Amino acid sequence: MKRITIALVLLIGLNLNAQKKSKEEVLDLMAEDTCQCLSKKKIKTSDTMDEKQMALGLCLIQSYNEHKSKSRYFSKQKTANFEKIGEEVGMVMATKCGEEFLSIFSSEELVDIIEDEEEDTIGFKSSDEDNLSIEVELQSMNNDAISYIETKDDFDKSHIFLITEEFEGYELLKKSNFGKSFTITYKEVELFDLSEKQYITKKVITKLEAL
Repeated sequence: MKRITIALVLLIGLNLNAQKKSKEEVLDLMAEDTCQCLSKKKIKTSDTMDEKQMALGLCLIQSYNEHKSKSRYFSKQKTANFEKIGEEVGMVMATKCGEEFLSIFSSEELVDIIEDEEEDTIGFKSSDEDNLSIEVELQSMNNDAISYIETKDDFDKSHIFLITEEFEGYELLKKSNFGKSFTITYKEVELFDLSEKQYITKKVITKLEAL
């Protein structure tokens, strides 16, 4: 019985050590892998965009499966958001293998990629590129270690916004305004959630406007 216990302790210890890498370190590993993978596939500028995206996707998935267990951030995720991971890895690739990576796209394709990213922000107003906004109905306010408000959008979907600093319109947060509609400007930040034992994307309010 003691031997079994010791073996389990050793296995747990080895597993924890294997997960010591941070999210950023694993993204670096995936970026390096994907760069090398693409160079081996010898993608040409003349290849179609679908062929390039397919190659990128296959390289990324292969690297993700190899490295996800090295970080608690990725290993604790039940499902992988490859669109988000692809964006994050792509940003690292632009610095690690920039010219080699960008050279597989024609100038027209790069313009289309930039325009697609701009179109994704349509419907969101922002005070800067990191801020988004949404129209919601104020439901409640909670004053815990970190204060937050609960809201609902037009589709009856709930949204929680953290309050981490003073912002424009904070004086509107009062019980008499519960049930009223507002435009909330916010930014998305990744905070470590102890209960989930991983980083979670949270909405942090930066501005509140009455409708």
